[in-house]
Amino acid sequence: MKKLGMLFCVCLLLLTGCQSSNDGLAKAQEKIEQSNLSFKIPKLDGYEVNYVQLVGPPKDERGKAIGDKQEVLVAYTNHKGKLIKPADEQKANKDRDILYGPYQGETFITVTYSNFKSDLDNSQETIIGGEQVRRAAAGERTLLVFNGGEGSITLEYNKLDEAAITKLTEQVIKENK
Repeated sequence: MKKLGMLFCVCLLLLTGCQSSNDGLAKAQEKIEQSNLSFKIPKLDGYEVNYVQLVGPPKDERGKAIGDKQEVLVAYTNHKGKLIKPADEQKANKDRDILYGPYQGETFITVTYSNFKSDLDNSQETIIGGEQVRRAAAGERTLLVFNGGEGSITLEYNKLDEAAITKLTEQVIKENK
């Protein structure tokens, strides 16, 4: 009976941990929407979000925003570890707001949504999922930029094969078109 009770407690703790993680992502998504950005944090098969950051426009000495440029950065890992306490300088940066994480884990995918158009130097044009994308590769890293109607999405892949890159890029573009 004790083993059954302990097993129940372990299952409850695991479910609570997963729920709080999902709640954290839901809260991050809420803050993104409150910033008037039309970006949805993609759910990528086989990967977990380990970090979400919102970068606002720079501010003048009186704290007033200069312009309206904003970015959301989402990092993914294949195995999310423990929550890492952000460094003091990360907390102190008033232009950047950590919405979720950071959690331990090697980053394999970074998705950055910007409310402005982006370009990619030394890149080639390609079509993925019927959409025009700029692509550049360096070693085990591949960068892609998709410019949509309300901004751009930059995808950085680390150590992923061509089939995974194509599949994940199609998914991100489809969810945020």
